[in-house]
Amino acid sequence: MRVFRIDMRGCGDAFGLVKQLTHAGRSDDLIAALGAISNLAPDSRLGVAAVSLGGNQILRAVGRIGAGADPQPDWFDKLDRIAAICPPLDLARCSENMQRRILRPYNYYFIRQLMSRIPPGVRARSDFAASIASKRPRTLRELDDQFTAPLSGFADALDYYEKSSAAHHIETVAVPTLVLAAEDDPVVPVDCFADAKHHWGPKVKRVVSRHGGHVGFIDRQRNCWMDRVLTDWFAC
Repeated sequence: MRVFRIDMRGCGDAFGLVKQLTHAGRSDDLIAALGAISNLAPDSRLGVAAVSLGGNQILRAVGRIGAGADPQPDWFDKLDRIAAICPPLDLARCSENMQRRILRPYNYYFIRQLMSRIPPGVRARSDFAASIASKRPRTLRELDDQFTAPLSGFADALDYYEKSSAAHHIETVAVPTLVLAAEDDPVVPVDCFADAKHHWGPKVKRVVSRHGGHVGFIDRQRNCWMDRVLTDWFAC
């Protein structure tokens, strides 16, 4: 297999190039990247393994294409398989989960990391200067209300969650897809995958392990068994 790693907008070598934040709804970035990869390897089949936020992006993208909400790219019929690992596909529910006091350390960690990695092109925007003048956010919900939503064209955090969640589109995912999650994920509540609130398409296979946390699928020999699962999935 020829493998490409895709950094999200504003990450890696693109850090100094962007003027927009990455967020859960930027499915178009993945579609553009896959189009570029298809051009580089025109005779190859395509598969996608997407982790956490990227998992939401690819499920949202493929579901919207399957529903006819977005146009189908020319290369789309070459997309054989998808794997989404711990995707926060119901953003509102994940945000509510993160509001719990016991998860405040996770909030502090994520906020510190996100604020330290804001690209210079975003920092130079006048609306960013206005946002940063307010008090520092204490939770991810406050971060999304203060920064992610207004800087990305959403009315507020709830509007961002509603328009960017893959949960609204998983019924129309028409590509064979594996969703790998864990019951003890502190970030993404397991009921996002286990309850009947969302309709899962027949092409989507859910694997929910008892343990694994948020993308931490380690066995007793300290090996990442997630790698074996993904290898088997894409080898089918």
